[in-house]
Amino acid sequence: MINSLFQGISGWFRSTYLEPSLKMLKLRAAIYYLQGVKGAHRILILVFLLVFMITLIGAGLVVAPLALLIFMPWDPPTKAIIGIIIGAVYLLVPTVALVSLLSEKRWMRLTGATDVLRKLAD
Repeated sequence: MINSLFQGISGWFRSTYLEPSLKMLKLRAAIYYLQGVKGAHRILILVFLLVFMITLIGAGLVVAPLALLIFMPWDPPTKAIIGIIIGAVYLLVPTVALVSLLSEKRWMRLTGATDVLRKLAD
């Protein structure tokens, strides 16, 4: 009798207080985890911007040989086409790399945040 009463009280306590508390704790942990991922994402963006600026400085050093291109004995249209091609490569390659590396979908997948959200939804 006392055993069954104790089981009833403990079951009521578990369903009324313990399970909702655990769900709330899991929800808060998931929120903190996602905020951490967001913070890491922002820091990485800043680091990549710093690297991009350093790359631009390096590109300035690369542009010095391009200045020699101007003085080559080619026709002006040929020089312009080659200059445009080189400039486009300098802009497009880092831009594509940055966009692909910094996408939020990729970060959610790599950090496992989508799995956390799926487990939380279940």
